[in-house]
Amino acid sequence: MSITRRPSPAAGFTLVELMVVVGIIAVLAGLLLPALSYGRFRAKVATCSNNYRQWCVASAAYASDDGKGRLPSFPLPTDKMTNYQAIQPDFVAYEMVPSMAAHGVTLPMWFCPLRPVRLQIKRDNFRHLRGRELVTLDDMVDEMKNVQHTAVMGIDFHWWVPRRLGDSSLEYPDPQRMKTSVPDAWPRRLEDPTISTMPIISDWILGLWDDDRTHFLINGGSQGHVWGGDVRNVNAGFADGHVETRPKAQLRWQADGHRYFGYVY
Repeated sequence: MSITRRPSPAAGFTLVELMVVVGIIAVLAGLLLPALSYGRFRAKVATCSNNYRQWCVASAAYASDDGKGRLPSFPLPTDKMTNYQAIQPDFVAYEMVPSMAAHGVTLPMWFCPLRPVRLQIKRDNFRHLRGRELVTLDDMVDEMKNVQHTAVMGIDFHWWVPRRLGDSSLEYPDPQRMKTSVPDAWPRRLEDPTISTMPIISDWILGLWDDDRTHFLINGGSQGHVWGGDVRNVNAGFADGHVETRPKAQLRWQADGHRYFGYVY
């Protein structure tokens, strides 16, 4: 008599087991993705630090070539600036762009990798203006002059080397003419004693005064290095060549800006 064998059921996962596996994968992804995102953030901070280090090297080279050892400083036009308080540390003369290019400052170094929207806006503007991609430093200047229509170059960081205002004897920034947290002047030359304590370049970030202008709060939405919706740190570069990455807890206001805000590093 023949015996009929029933076929064994195919091995596989049950629905419950599949749901458990999917749940484990989701938990692992939830743990790993923030870590990966923060890793990318730190890599961009490091790129910004390297850019500032190159700015400091280029500035030292510029000062070495200068007959009086002066750091990069180009007079600001004053015909469209109504008063001293209207000037900001991200204003530099257009002449600074080719002069620093001659000392190794490239197009990407004018923009922070953590604020790509600033460069993207210029690219979009230039494409609309010229019908091609923004590639060179001359393109960047062209966009500022013919789209932004500004008398000065508005940059993606704060430049603290004092520069003369037109043909006058006034300079900006000047701690004698603005409220500052310390009385020390920003360095003008490599031999100045503040080259290791007062930065020549820092990330673009603001803070807000209270109504009495006695307390100062860092404005988390005003650029800086933002991750997770909040400022985590900023970079500051010094004429002696070193760069500091300062966490938010160490940030302090440094100089008065317009009436309701000031500059932070």
